[in-house]
Amino acid sequence: MQTRLLGKTGEQLSVVGFGAIALVGEDQAFARETVARAIDSGVNYFDMGPAYGRGEAEEEGGPAMEPYRDKIFLAGGKNWNANQGRSRIRAS
Repeated sequence: MQTRLLGKTGEQLSVVGFGAIALVGEDQAFARETVARAIDSGVNYFDMGPAYGRGEAEEEGGPAMEPYRDKIFLAGGKNWNANQGRSRIRAS
């Protein structure tokens, strides 16, 4: 897997990331297997935006990523609240 330097941190970030939207509607076994395969392939950048499945990606992906906490970079994001018509940041 190719990597790129992350700013001045000295850390290497995989050029391919994993979008956790792939975990929406899946069970924990699928999440664990999918995350493990991504890591085995060299992926260390995971996008866990709270808008994916209204937080379902976080619920499924979080426990699956727990064993790799010291090896991955985790990106979050904003959640669009259509009812209020504005974006807001959700606490994780």
